[in-house]
Amino acid sequence: MALQSDFNIDTSKFRPEAASNEVKNVNEELIDTMKRGPKWFQVGAAKYRAMQANGETMFPQAVVLDRGWNFSIPSRENGRDIPCRVMTPENTIDAKAVFTHIHGGGLAPENPFPAGPEDCFDAVEWLIDNSKERFGADLQFVGGEVVPPSLLVPFITHLETLTQQPQSAGGHLAMSTYPHLTTSRSSFNFSCLILNHGIFDLSFLPQVNIFKKRATLILDQELVEDYRNAFCPGMSLEQLRHSSVSPFYHELKGLDMPPAIFTCGTEDCLLDDTVMISARW
Repeated sequence: MALQSDFNIDTSKFRPEAASNEVKNVNEELIDTMKRGPKWFQVGAAKYRAMQANGETMFPQAVVLDRGWNFSIPSRENGRDIPCRVMTPENTIDAKAVFTHIHGGGLAPENPFPAGPEDCFDAVEWLIDNSKERFGADLQFVGGEVVPPSLLVPFITHLETLTQQPQSAGGHLAMSTYPHLTTSRSSFNFSCLILNHGIFDLSFLPQVNIFKKRATLILDQELVEDYRNAFCPGMSLEQLRHSSVSPFYHELKGLDMPPAIFTCGTEDCLLDDTVMISARW
């Protein structure tokens, strides 16, 4: 009798012919677009942010929707808040849940690890406590792409640590415990995490190194390395594989992990990260 695996992946999805001509054409256009502008490390992060705001990079200027509004969340750092933006439904239906989207790589390179994760923790913890009163609905979903997913998974395990061991903040995240977490978080869990093409092992899984195109397709090994070096400057391989830095190395057994949706294109240098972390989940 033939052996049947308990874990199955439809490998046909990974074959080049599985991509439609439309998708292939879009990828070629993106490659050509990426060739028309400088990379952030060529001009410096501060200048590149200003170029992005003015529409001076290879991509057009971002459109700010009028129905959004800005607010801030207190940071653990005295005298500093975390800037956020609220987008509400286009219709007049009251919100049923709050979704937090974490975009970008945090505060690097000016303020590298652990500044980015700590802002992530502070923001989500504040929303757990205040979403119902502030927005009329509880925080239920959280998501992001590229670097943010690597911040979200440690937060889930951090939250588990707080609820299971009230006097410990989880030393691997070098974080302080808020007194109110010992009771107010004891039964909290997300309804779902949405993790899009995240990087979960900052020491890099094979796809980062073997994914080659004629030019950069959004991300390539060079760009990922430069983002990592900005986020975790000077870290050794052993340090990069610490669970507080690379969530791929977190021990997930025994944790009440929420449902999660992992997405990644097959033409992506971070494909291994999504396949491997979803298998462990």
